Amino acid sequence: MTLFINLLLIALILGYATWVMLSFFKKSKQGKCSACESSKGCPTESLPKHLK
Repeated sequence: MTLFINLLLIALILGYATWVMLSFFKKSKQGKCSACESSKGCPTESLPKHLK
């Protein structure tokens, strides 16, 4: 029974980690600004050109 619980926990952790990584890569393919959750205002637009 303990082995089953351990395997279940490992499967849950690996599944969650895979889901997080896939969603991260999916957002990163959209580009810097389109993946950003702050759609109303972007603080990076006011930065100097060399810091963007």
